[in-house]
Amino acid sequence: MFHETMTPSERMISLHDTGFADRPGVAVLATGFVPKMTGNLTVGECYEYPIRYAKAFLSVQQLLGFDTGPLFGHPAGGAKEFGGKLAYPRGGSKALFPVITRRPVSKPEDVDKLEVPDPRTAGEIPKQVAGAKYVVENYPEGYRNPMMVTGDPFTWAGNIVGLDTLLMWLQAEPELVHTTLNKVADFEVDIVKYALGQVGDITFFDGGPSDSNDLITARQFEQFALPPLVSYRRRALKEGASRFVSHPCGDQTKNVPHWTKVPGTFGINFDFRTPLETCISKFGEGMTIIGNIECIQFTLGDVEWIYKKALGKLNLAANHCPRGYMVAPGCELPVNSSPVNVHAMVRAARDFAAGPEWKR
Repeated sequence: MFHETMTPSERMISLHDTGFADRPGVAVLATGFVPKMTGNLTVGECYEYPIRYAKAFLSVQQLLGFDTGPLFGHPAGGAKEFGGKLAYPRGGSKALFPVITRRPVSKPEDVDKLEVPDPRTAGEIPKQVAGAKYVVENYPEGYRNPMMVTGDPFTWAGNIVGLDTLLMWLQAEPELVHTTLNKVADFEVDIVKYALGQVGDITFFDGGPSDSNDLITARQFEQFALPPLVSYRRRALKEGASRFVSHPCGDQTKNVPHWTKVPGTFGINFDFRTPLETCISKFGEGMTIIGNIECIQFTLGDVEWIYKKALGKLNLAANHCPRGYMVAPGCELPVNSSPVNVHAMVRAARDFAAGPEWKR
């Protein structure tokens, strides 16, 4: 019978450094899932009160056995920080994230007026940093792995001006797009500097739903989204950050060649529509590969389907990723995910490690 010999921290570092650990990793993005498990928070409260969310998260992680720690932030990042407003999901809502109710930019002239905020006082940043600090100072040894959302610039620019407006500006007002992106990238570097000073070298997370090929072409990604992302990463690395996890959300298969140019990526998690084989061949030498089971199956699927799918992913990837592999959903867990379906990934990773396939 398989027995774990590593903590989540030890496991993830060992996988990244050697490609091997006591078992393959299991990763989840679980902010909306935690309230269902604990019963004493709403999804909105997880975002409004990050320390309360952090306190609730640990028991869920230990119960189900996955490796990744709590993520502070969400896809609507940047809007409130630059002067907009958010509404948070309330009890009974199936929404996963806050909704932008007022954007900082309503007309083209507003772009030049945008000032790069001070992260010490801007929007949700101070509370998110406090949540990450709570994890580092209060979680048990081996579980102190907070992640904080710090991008990507293109998605945050869409939050600030409105995605429909941003997409129109790609053709009609490209200089306005570049100006907005550069200000966002500057702010994201400042967030990293602030978090490093307050908490230390945590993991920074960039999810890019607005980079999806459902919305922009690979050429537009290369022209607009990639340069500020690379600039932000390079400057953040110089400030002392060492770990970034990327989640190219949506169908970004055509963007794969461009994501290989982004420096500093510790792990990468593509949507299920990007073949895992592609992720391994393009990224496996340099970073941990994460993913990528269809998220809806954690709500609607059968536990044995999840288990078999996870085993299939493990057989494909676990021994073929020099920087390690973590089985995971392709995106955030749905709010109503079945706990046994989430645990099925952990069960599959343990069973795989107990078998002859896992290299010794």
